[in-house]
Amino acid sequence: MKFGLMLVLLLAGQMSFAQTKREKKIKEEMLSRVDTLIEKVESSRTLLEKEDVVGACGKIQELFEIYPEHLKAIGSHMDLFNSKNVAAKNQALEHLIFVHRQSLICKQGKEAEYVDIGKLEKKLKVMSKELKKHSKLIKKGDTNYENTFYYEYEF
Repeated sequence: MKFGLMLVLLLAGQMSFAQTKREKKIKEEMLSRVDTLIEKVESSRTLLEKEDVVGACGKIQELFEIYPEHLKAIGSHMDLFNSKNVAAKNQALEHLIFVHRQSLICKQGKEAEYVDIGKLEKKLKVMSKELKKHSKLIKKGDTNYENTFYYEYEF
């Protein structure tokens, strides 16, 4: 009886350790992705300050490639009953839509002449602040949830 109990405790302890190791890996991936997004947003802002719109459009295209993974990670690994996590998910979806729209605007014309630099710079500043909040939220929150998450948006 004691041996069986010890065996069950040993196996349960190993499973919980694996769970926390998996959670730690997910959290590290999410944080590195957010750091990459912040870096891309900041570099795009500095390129806009130098009036290098074509370079900034390249960074925006890179943002558009990374943002869906960020949104899916928040939606599937964070607690969606927490209002701050829901707000972060909604902000990430809003950012994804904006970045998609801007990437399409950047592709128009030869030298991205249809881009409104002032509007883009303001939105990138807001995105940078909100991404820093996402980073803090991910650091503080649990990432061991397994939510079924999908998103759709239309222009």
